[in-house]
Amino acid sequence: MYGIYGDIISAAEKAIGCLDETEELLEYPEVQADKAYYLSVLSKYNDLKSLNDKLCALKSVLEEQNAYYELISDASSSEERNTVYEEISSLKIKASELSSSIADTLGCNHTAERAYCRFKFKEGSYKFGVALCNLIKSYLCSRGAKFEDENIAKAKGGYVEEISFIVEGADVITRLMPLVGAHKVYKQSGSEELCFAVTPCESVEKISEKDLKIDVFHSSGAGGQNVNKVETAVRVTHLPTGLVVVCQDERSQLKNKKRALENIQKRLKEINEQSEKKRIEADVFAQYSKKNTPISFDLASSTLTDTRLKAFSKIPFPLTEGQFAQYINGLIAL
Repeated sequence: MYGIYGDIISAAEKAIGCLDETEELLEYPEVQADKAYYLSVLSKYNDLKSLNDKLCALKSVLEEQNAYYELISDASSSEERNTVYEEISSLKIKASELSSSIADTLGCNHTAERAYCRFKFKEGSYKFGVALCNLIKSYLCSRGAKFEDENIAKAKGGYVEEISFIVEGADVITRLMPLVGAHKVYKQSGSEELCFAVTPCESVEKISEKDLKIDVFHSSGAGGQNVNKVETAVRVTHLPTGLVVVCQDERSQLKNKKRALENIQKRLKEINEQSEKKRIEADVFAQYSKKNTPISFDLASSTLTDTRLKAFSKIPFPLTEGQFAQYINGLIAL
């Protein structure tokens, strides 16, 4: 009855199953006597009540939408049909917004997250993989996410073999994690894998002054008349790592200090990048190793199946942007 919204509606109904029980709990004298406990129960009740209101609104919109679909055949003119289509379009937008709000209530915290994403394909799976990648990027972009460092690698056969990028936005990891793993792409001669991995990606942070120890001393190299008269050389120590950088090439202490800080920032960035690269590679390998995931694709029928969601069994792929948004919402709500 509710189509692609059926899974998220079921999840919401399950979550609000204890609404009446929570409301009754607020009336217990022993609960009211414990202020802290009473407030926690009240908070839970308010959250469930809000979720229930959104659920009722979503069901109402979908029922109204179905009623308008029935009016299409009764329309006597193109003008009437256009009016009906406009109402349906408006209701679809409302349904999508309510569904997203329910998914957020059930599984997202609106936390700013930065993620490294990587796809890996075979010749028989790359078309599905590229389509999935484009859907993910379009979906996250519509939510205000920003992308950087996109790389596309092609195999000797000319097909896309790997795609990677960094994305930053609200709950991007939460929204993408249900999609990770090595998914089967079934074809006549067997199957191939479509791999997708998501891992947190740290942004480069500026060095805190409290983590630095700066010493000045007499330069021992060329420096004109200031050598051995003025303390122009600078030694910067990064206390957390013990990394030391010395600069004494310039004639002024200020210039040496600036160069020393630039050099230590560069060295620390290189160290962090090497460490981060090892962690990312290990995480990506672990996620690629997740076999027999709930997600699969069928090349012959061009369909997607996710056994976790009733509404997404043998559904035509690529999904529309609206379908994909509800697919993610349903996964979040699980």
